[in-house]
Amino acid sequence: MLKGHVFNLQTFTSECFALFIDTFLNKNNGIVQGCTLSNTNTSITIGAGFFVVKGRFLQIISGETAEVTENGFYKLIYEMDLTKTNTTTELNQACIKVLKGTNNYPELMQTDNIYQYEFARFKVENNMINNLVDKRTYINIQSIYDSIENKSSTLIEEIQTALASVLDGSIYLLKSGGKIDGNLEVTGKIIGDITGDITGNCSGSSSCCTRKCRKCN
Repeated sequence: MLKGHVFNLQTFTSECFALFIDTFLNKNNGIVQGCTLSNTNTSITIGAGFFVVKGRFLQIISGETAEVTENGFYKLIYEMDLTKTNTTTELNQACIKVLKGTNNYPELMQTDNIYQYEFARFKVENNMINNLVDKRTYINIQSIYDSIENKSSTLIEEIQTALASVLDGSIYLLKSGGKIDGNLEVTGKIIGDITGDITGNCSGSSSCCTRKCRKCN
């Protein structure tokens, strides 16, 4: 069965579009705009903004705040869970929450269906947040376009240089017929059988001229 996505009267699914974005971003995740971090003694907040994880763009409308008072090791994360079902009014497949570990920071789950992205990690000691570490990464869309443009310009220059070398014959030796203007210098031996007549002069320090060489000096 063949399914079309970018065709008339066909549905362009979120899975297909996410795959496209993820491929375009070279599987990088991170903040696109905003999403500042702040905290009090007992809460941590990620502010309004845009971020992308696994090719899926999300917007934080007015900030997300988590209250934490129990001692432990915490991570503030975004979680995508594709095993859940969205509705037209509720986004159930994505949320921002904290993970807690008793003796160490909890491990992230990163599978095809459940994927967790870390914004920050911190400890709660004596019922107060401390040791906050920013773990956000960033997506710079403009730098991606600039990189593509720079690489394209470099590649075009390389192609133009190679074509110019081919046109003046400086980087190739004819394998069948043709004419070489100028000196032909060979380092090492010329090995093979020569058939036909060699015309012209053999000069220089060659020890001998054999076969049908004419005018050998």
